[in-house]
Amino acid sequence: MKRTALVDLHLHLDGSLDLVWAYKESLKNGNIPPETTFEEYYDIVYRTKYKNREDGFRKFELMCNVLQTRENLFYAAYDLVRRLDEKGMIYAEIRFATQQHCKEGLTQKEALQAVIDGAAKGMEDFPDVKVGIINCLMHKGPDALYNWRENEETVRVSAELLGKGLVGLDLAGYENNGDFRLYGPLIEMAHEYGIPCTVHAGEMGIGEHITEALKWKPERIGHGIDCIQDERIIEELRRIQIPLEVCVSSNVGHNLTYAAHPVRTMINRGLCVTLNTDNMTFGRTDMAREHAMMRRIGVSFGQLRKCTFNAINAAFCSNELKKELTAKAIRIMSGKE
Repeated sequence: MKRTALVDLHLHLDGSLDLVWAYKESLKNGNIPPETTFEEYYDIVYRTKYKNREDGFRKFELMCNVLQTRENLFYAAYDLVRRLDEKGMIYAEIRFATQQHCKEGLTQKEALQAVIDGAAKGMEDFPDVKVGIINCLMHKGPDALYNWRENEETVRVSAELLGKGLVGLDLAGYENNGDFRLYGPLIEMAHEYGIPCTVHAGEMGIGEHITEALKWKPERIGHGIDCIQDERIIEELRRIQIPLEVCVSSNVGHNLTYAAHPVRTMINRGLCVTLNTDNMTFGRTDMAREHAMMRRIGVSFGQLRKCTFNAINAAFCSNELKKELTAKAIRIMSGKE
């Protein structure tokens, strides 16, 4: 099959670490009991039964605890770029939340700079893949006030490093906590600084969050699969053609199978779908697997090709780079590269 899995716009750093490296660092830093075997660590990471969806997010804390130094943030970003290159990717946007990496004295700016530097070194050593960094606002705690100060700092730090490796801002986390609408001013603040934004919305059972997010005028929507709850939302997404960062494997298992996932409906209804991994480690996936699974459930080569070009067009990069990526993708998909 000709390769179509070339671009990943929705890729979390903490969910995509090399597991053996994370285990060794967790032992070294005392983040897990010293007697923990790799097999036990593996079982913690890949536990499938949680009390609730929010409980499942705690595995991210296990990984974030590894990423509290400049050295480890640099290495994690560098190593992810290396692995993306190994998989034949041509472009990816790696996202993480700087406010989650300040437990041992780093500032948000220092954390962001470390990841930017690691990714830059990765691109220097593996020039066939290009990456951009997205910083994440966090939807956590009982409501938006819980970490408002940290989120404001995230916006300011992102503005400082925009165009210097940082390409955009995201609102991530547990979207069902508190009033979703209260995060709007943060996205508006980001736009005042000229920062492109994407928003996790409509992933966890509430399609109306997509409608609310659209009021903030983001450039993209993360996931957005709950649009199928309301025909009006589907029609609006089709009309405005806002890119949707769909991460199929990430949502399979949460009351969905691949066949039951709404991705085919979204593609067939003419929505601007991009396909992504979300978390390569937690999802035990990569873009090649995502595209292969889509073929298994009836998504055609032409549709996968369109999803890839959707992603290139939606990327938070320069028009010049988009032209280069488009030309490269055409060569690869035609078997000329």
